[in-house]
Amino acid sequence: MSQEPHPTALDRSREGDLDAFGELVRQHEGWVRGYLRTRIRDWAAADDLAQDVFVTAFRRIRDYRGEAPFEAWLRGIAMNHMRNFIRKRREDCIGGSEELQALMDADSHAVESSGPALDALRECLHRIDGPARELLDGRYVQGKSVRELADEAGRGYSALTMQLHRMREALADCVKKKLELSGI
Repeated sequence: MSQEPHPTALDRSREGDLDAFGELVRQHEGWVRGYLRTRIRDWAAADDLAQDVFVTAFRRIRDYRGEAPFEAWLRGIAMNHMRNFIRKRREDCIGGSEELQALMDADSHAVESSGPALDALRECLHRIDGPARELLDGRYVQGKSVRELADEAGRGYSALTMQLHRMREALADCVKKKLELSGI
């Protein structure tokens, strides 16, 4: 993710300065789009959601108190938009399962701790070990960015993004098969 925004741009944005907010958008739009694109198959929809994130951020910029990094605040807005999108178009989301994505998302607190889908997911996750498990834990338990994980592993950002995408798809398939076998 990018650096903390220049304080004057943030302050000017709070005062309604569109140019200053444009500076914040340019600084953060890449990772916001990337964050959404790694979770939604429809890249055009992810780009639309990214625009919605920044519209919401502009409308609520005065609500930002600076208690957490600006990126964390934006990520929260992005997560809310993504969850709404997932609820409306569940079948287009990577993994195809709201429960799967929510459990894997360390920032999600709205998931019940039991249920057939979550039990199946836990069984599927239990089968993963070694570097793949470390990658999942780093991303979804520790909340590290893909860029951080790529730097730590000495691997390319795109390669790691694709590996995470494939792992989410494989987990979704595993969960689906387990649910079908149990008659759910």
